[in-house]
Amino acid sequence: MTVRSTMSDLISSVRVLINDVLPVGNGQIFTDQIIQDVMDEGREDITNKALTPRPTFSGSTIQYLDYYSDFGGGFENGMVLKQYLTVLVTPSLSEPIAGHFQFAANVFPPVFITGLLHDRYRAAADLLERLAAQYAIRYSMTVDGQNLQIGQVTNNLQTLAKTYRRKQRPRAISVERSDLRGADATNIDPLAPTNIDYMSSGSKQG
Repeated sequence: MTVRSTMSDLISSVRVLINDVLPVGNGQIFTDQIIQDVMDEGREDITNKALTPRPTFSGSTIQYLDYYSDFGGGFENGMVLKQYLTVLVTPSLSEPIAGHFQFAANVFPPVFITGLLHDRYRAAADLLERLAAQYAIRYSMTVDGQNLQIGQVTNNLQTLAKTYRRKQRPRAISVERSDLRGADATNIDPLAPTNIDYMSSGSKQG
């Protein structure tokens, strides 16, 4: 896999979060490829999701110029916006990291977005935990009366990672209680037949 050019802004943003902004070969910790791979692990593929319009008023005239994503920011460059799901529209101002799109002329809702959504804070926390793991296998030492505690680096990295965990985008999961369903229904298509369906011949003969 190669680094996508559409990821450059997001990768730079994550580098700032984890303080990995030095040039390649001169102190850079993570490559662009590694950061992209970590971000792709938490990526959401958004297809035709409605943007929220924020109308503005000019006298008695209402204009729809600004649209915002309910997901927040973190879109990869290259997203597609469509009006009524059929008309391709191009904003005059795109702020993918903020999830804001502005048009030069009036564009009536609904406007839908299709693109790749990333969680920068989740990726930053994941990368910091990887970095903390590298320091965790190192050891402290005393040299010329100076006590060097490498363990403090691990703790500081983990603390920062926890801070970013609180900021990452929440997700919902579906949980099903197996004790409230028949044993035969576990991990089975809900539309598939169950044991009770096979207990009847289907005929009405007495």
